[in-house]
Amino acid sequence: MKLLIIRPQPGNDASASRARDAGFDPIQLPFFEVRPRVWQASDPAQFDALLITSANAVRHAGAGLLAYQGLPVHSVGQNTADAVAASGLKLASVGQHGVKEALRAANTAGHHRLLWLAGEDQTDFDTPPGMQLETQITYSSEPVELPVDTADIIAGVGIVVLHSARAARRFAEFVDSSRLSREDITVAAFSIAITEAAGAGWRGIAIAERPDDQALLSAAHALVKQGA
Repeated sequence: MKLLIIRPQPGNDASASRARDAGFDPIQLPFFEVRPRVWQASDPAQFDALLITSANAVRHAGAGLLAYQGLPVHSVGQNTADAVAASGLKLASVGQHGVKEALRAANTAGHHRLLWLAGEDQTDFDTPPGMQLETQITYSSEPVELPVDTADIIAGVGIVVLHSARAARRFAEFVDSSRLSREDITVAAFSIAITEAAGAGWRGIAIAERPDDQALLSAAHALVKQGA
């Protein structure tokens, strides 16, 4: 089955490879481009750990990342953890089920002053009592101009995978403005929050048990078997 991947590169290629291994026919059409943001590293002495929820935060941090080589990192998802390890940072934990798990791990480790290296587009969440969280934006995802045949491409796929709420909103807006039918498209997403951003009316909705492609593709397979 054809599966549309709209996340930016280089994640798009990685997701496409995993989709092929899972038996899907991936169609790659990035809706965004990731770009580094100019940022000033805060004094690392103010923090006892880093929170990193996206591999892009590491890839685009640049030389500023060197200031935090001595701090442990609580990451979200295996892809992010791999990027953290490759960068030379000290990986302390991997939250396989989202940011709340990563924050619980930080709290358990006695880390209460966290610096979150993040993207411009962020999802709201609550921090544990007594924890201080400062946010530093290292990258942004900018919308790109889509090909003129984008509507035809979408009409020819059965499933779209959505990795962020922002992508979900833009995809839904494009589908509606192009007068495509939501009832012809199955949505597979990393989280409930992402499906909420996409809205209702889709043929089917698959939600990953944890924020990684393997879980996402497994959920999509299960929905296909159900005939959605």
